Amino acid sequence: MRRFRKIIVDGVAYKWLFRYDDYDYCNAPCLLIIMKSTPKAALRINFPIAEHFLLNSGLPAVFQGKKVVINLNQPSYISQIIHHCRETENKIPQDGYKRLDGIEILKQIGYEIPLSC
Repeated sequence: MRRFRKIIVDGVAYKWLFRYDDYDYCNAPCLLIIMKSTPKAALRINFPIAEHFLLNSGLPAVFQGKKVVINLNQPSYISQIIHHCRETENKIPQDGYKRLDGIEILKQIGYEIPLSC
């Protein structure tokens, strides 16, 4: 079974895990983010895309005019998502789960995601 990875963003420690819902690979992939100081609270960021395996090998996108491949197993993307969630309406909960749309978050950060997703 996969384990949570650690990351520090803006001086705050988090744990994160990118996985497929229920580990059956039929449901959409999701990203779980937990603030280390509040382990009973989590962000659950779902990525409702047709080709969900692309999030592991890379989701094609455009960022600031350049073609990029978003791989949510890379901490740099996780850091961007956490930073964005902290800055927009304080979306990181103090308890329980908060569900968010990952594609919308990526678009708000500035990524252009193809319509085929």
